[in-house]
Amino acid sequence: MEPTRVGRKLGIGVRVASGILRDRASQAAHSMQEEAPSYAARSAQTGRAVATGAKNFGRSVWMPFAHAGGVLWLEITGLFFFLFGLFFAQGAYRMRHAWHSGADHTRLITYAVVGLVFFYFSFSSFYRARRKEKLKRQGTN
Repeated sequence: MEPTRVGRKLGIGVRVASGILRDRASQAAHSMQEEAPSYAARSAQTGRAVATGAKNFGRSVWMPFAHAGGVLWLEITGLFFFLFGLFFAQGAYRMRHAWHSGADHTRLITYAVVGLVFFYFSFSSFYRARRKEKLKRQGTN
């Protein structure tokens, strides 16, 4: 074989091989570019699923505590309003004979009105607690 002939055949072979290598490299780059959005889409979808799961978990854990705490708060508030109303009603009862006398007449009316206002607050607080509990039971059943 002649050295020039071997060089030509080797040169042609190297050029063909390098062309094949370039084609495969560009195909791999295009497939990576096409795969990248799908990977990003899968990643975003997984992130949304995790966020939704965390939100649902938080809701399922926190909501019963928040509901029970809200009902308990209304009941305790109603109890304190009842105690204040009872205190003012007791004061009005002690002054019941002052209705006819003029000096303590305004104090008696003040005690009675304030007592009634506190009893109203107590009743409305217990009513709201019961209504909240009833709505919760209707919503879960």
